[in-house]
Order: sequence, then C-alpha cells, then structure tokens
Amino acid sequence: MHRSGTSAVSGALEKLGLSVGKTVMPPHAENPKGYFENLALTLVHDHFLNDCKYAWLDARPVRAKYFRGRRARRYQKQLLETVIQEFGSARPLVKDPRLCAILPLWRPLIKRHFPQASFVLPIRSPLEVASSLRQRDNMTLSHGLALWAVHVLEGERATRGLTRAFTTYEELLQTPYETMEKLARQLHLPTENIAAALDQRIDPKLRHHAEIPWPETEPDREIITAVHQTLSTHGPGMELALDRLRRQYYLQKQFPGARMEALWARLTGA
Repeated sequence: MHRSGTSAVSGALEKLGLSVGKTVMPPHAENPKGYFENLALTLVHDHFLNDCKYAWLDARPVRAKYFRGRRARRYQKQLLETVIQEFGSARPLVKDPRLCAILPLWRPLIKRHFPQASFVLPIRSPLEVASSLRQRDNMTLSHGLALWAVHVLEGERATRGLTRAFTTYEELLQTPYETMEKLARQLHLPTENIAAALDQRIDPKLRHHAEIPWPETEPDREIITAVHQTLSTHGPGMELALDRLRRQYYLQKQFPGARMEALWARLTGA
C-alpha cells in the first residue's frame, strides 16, 4: 500500500544488488530520498487502470473480468517488453503499490517468464497511511482507510502460492538491520553490506501520524483493525481469516460479486 515504507525497503534492496531499471521515477519534495519505482512500468500500470475505468486512488477492487481477454493480453505484452527493455539481464526490483490492485494481470507472465519472482509486502497501520494520504493528497480519512483495506486485501490474496515475505513498518523502524537481513536471506541477496544499504535510508524521525486517534465516527474501524492485526502477525490461519474479513468488508461496501462469493463460501463451508 502507498505510504507504507515501500520506498525505504526498495532503496535498501537496490543497494543489495537489485535494479530499478533505466527509467527511474525522480525524487519529490514529499519523498526526497526517492521512490525507487520504474517509471516505464508504472505508466503501463496506470494506462491499464485507466483503460478499465479505474485509477490508483480507487477504493474498490478491480473486476476479475479485466484480467482476461484481448485487452489483458495486450497489456501483458507491453509489460514483458518493458521489463526486457528496462532491466536487460539485471535482477529487477519492481516496486509499485498499484501491483496490489493489478497483480492478476502479471500472474501469467510470472508463471511463464519469472517463476522465481518473490514478493515483499510491507504493512503499516491503516490510520497512519490514511493520515499521510490526507496530508499529501487532501484525501479524506475514510477514503484513505478504504484504499488501504482494498490494497492490502487484494495484494495478499493475489500473492498466494508465490514466494513472499511480510514485514511491518514498526519492524523496519525499530530493528532495521534485522528486518533487512531477514528479507535479504529470503530473497537470496548478499547480507554483508546491509549496514551500508541502510545508511541514511531509514530514519525513525520521519515517522509522522503515529499518535492520531481513530475517529469515533469511522464505521469500519473494527474490521480494518482486524485486517491490520491479522496481516501484522501473519500466523497460522491468516488466509482463512482474511478471506472472512474480505467477504465481510466487501459486502458492507456492496462491491460487485461480493454477495456471490459470500454465498459460495457458505455453501462450501469455506
């Protein structure tokens, strides 16, 4: 999800040997250390979302039908061509929060061309994320919380069956060396230069919005908090718990297909 420490993680991983590619998104005043995103891939992601009548700030899951058919195959071809052009023989680091929403578009490419792909899912408090988005994009707190919920739920579900690692914003700030060492080992990256990779990239002083209380009028507080706690611990039974929470949340929001999925779950006992 946006504003979850993904840039800090990506910056350290790049120093450990991964490549962001040729066309890199430039730093900005609100993220002066850099985004570590490949701009060419991000543009393909944005074009796909726009073509499907979505945008990065849509707090609703992308319908499954858009990941099939001629349009999907056209964008999959663009993605593969962009990866080849941008990364060559280097090991790619693809960082874009939009992947949470559109990873099913990548799944056929991963299966055929990138079977060793690994995924890192950094988790941050939804209220901190929403508060950061409110300051950066003038987004309402409720919208930011909804965006967080859909991104993390879809991102977790879309990466099932693939090699993946979870980390939290708190772990990254409190024990940066240990956190990055664990990620490096999971990604089969060298661990000798972790201290240098972290140098000036992770600063606890940059953490804002940590003491903001939940608004009393926020209707989704209980379910969003449960999603955050389940993802942060990522223990046994996580996927089943998140499936239940996702169905409950999507039914509340009346997303298309939510009623059918809930009915199927009841019939099958899932």
